[in-house]
Amino acid sequence: MLELSGRAPLLLTGFMGAGKTTTGRLAAARAGVSFVDLDEAIADEARASVAAIFAEGGEAAFRAREREVLRRLLADRGPRVIALGGGTLLDPVLRREATAAACVVALVAPVSTLLERVRVGSPRPLLDRAPDREAQVRALLAERAPVYAEAHAQVGSDAAPEVVVEAVLRAWADRPLLVPLGARTYGVRFAGDAFPSIADAVRALHPSGVFVVTDETVGGLWGASLSRGLTTAGLAPRAVVTLPPGEEHKRLASVERALATILAAGADREALLVAHGGGVITDLGGFTAATLLRGVRWVAAPTTLLAMVDASVGGKTGVDLGEAKNAVGAFHQPAAVVLGPEQLATEEERGFRSGLSEAVKAACVGDAVLLDLLEGEAERVLARDPEVIGEVIRRSVAVKAGIVARDEHEAGERMLLNLGHTLGHALEAEGGFRRLRHGEAVSLGLVGELRAGKALGVTPAALVERVVTLLERLGQPTRLAEQPILAALPLIGLDKKRRGGGVRSVLLREAGDAVVETISIERLSRLFIEASAEG
Repeated sequence: MLELSGRAPLLLTGFMGAGKTTTGRLAAARAGVSFVDLDEAIADEARASVAAIFAEGGEAAFRAREREVLRRLLADRGPRVIALGGGTLLDPVLRREATAAACVVALVAPVSTLLERVRVGSPRPLLDRAPDREAQVRALLAERAPVYAEAHAQVGSDAAPEVVVEAVLRAWADRPLLVPLGARTYGVRFAGDAFPSIADAVRALHPSGVFVVTDETVGGLWGASLSRGLTTAGLAPRAVVTLPPGEEHKRLASVERALATILAAGADREALLVAHGGGVITDLGGFTAATLLRGVRWVAAPTTLLAMVDASVGGKTGVDLGEAKNAVGAFHQPAAVVLGPEQLATEEERGFRSGLSEAVKAACVGDAVLLDLLEGEAERVLARDPEVIGEVIRRSVAVKAGIVARDEHEAGERMLLNLGHTLGHALEAEGGFRRLRHGEAVSLGLVGELRAGKALGVTPAALVERVVTLLERLGQPTRLAEQPILAALPLIGLDKKRRGGGVRSVLLREAGDAVVETISIERLSRLFIEASAEG
């Protein structure tokens, strides 16, 4: 049985005929919690059937009553399963309230399945008087599909009831966070066992074929588990592209290899790509999906700490070109992200510690509580304590998801997530993307950019010392004096945030409070030289 203490309610949404009531009753029984059918609750309160409420007051009157009853149910906190009506969450205000207060899972099925199911059964006020039932179903589904997309997770309901219930309960247990982008909304799932959850996410998208991009290290450790999970769900990969590991292989040649393999295996525009690996693979795999047939869907399945706290979320995909980090790429959001923290058990120590720098960055720009957590629990973090690492990952993702929702294409606020990356990318590129891991470069970049902020009178000296001390405790490099700063500075001109002769730079005012200012490359270079003189 699920561990449900403190769990938010589970709301099942989806089109009529998707199986919300049947699935909801079974899921509640399996979880040992109460079940509420929203239509039944409305009818009981009104002492009239849903059809009678529609007939007397029309849809508007029904929706008003529906909103009132659901809000009252949501105010009663605690685990329970609530099956919604097909149009309950059409109201955007109510939809936001529901996703904030509960885990919303959308049941999805092919149109043919829905049509078959709504031919019989209880009255359907929005269908029963339609001259062309199928046309009405398709029109309503087209109208509501973007609404259902804004759920925390989607589950394919065109399977045996026990299979659907298992998938729904997994989604609830995974406690997804939303990246709310309208019709392109997706959930970030924190799975205890990633591979069934990955299969659930893929199945709900009804792809014509599944293709996996991974690297040799991850493939050797976890590739069989992924393939087994997909195959068990009837989604055996048509092709698996296994690339050499490492940033030095995040190149167009690797993308070309992946594209050629996938196309040769028969991919069409309904294909789906699973990027299973660290940040290099999620960046490269997402870019492969963005360019394949002018764009196909993809699911991010990150396996490293850096990819979990940062790279897999937000839709930035791309590869390096020469010394220019991520110079070729596209914004292409995943359809789902499934984090499997259990896979961190096999991440080598240097890579794991490197990923902590991105968590420190997230704390600096958006979550002072996360900074406190990293400081107070540094030993448990380094010991990979599941409870603490889970909270670090979740809070880091929440920072990024919130910023991406407000500024998807980095027109403003999203630039805050580049703290530490201007100098960090230059140092990473100077070493040929081999000398430093990305997180190590970000750590050094954080030191340089925080010291620059201090020199400009923006960043308090005590905050600089606090962050530098934390990075050292987490095993990250902080000694700029030992780095080839002068050799790296010319590479700042390749920074994607450059505008003319200036670079839009992130300056930290307090923990969780940062601003962006344009600083000339010449002045920024001087500031970094001065920062390296401090040690």
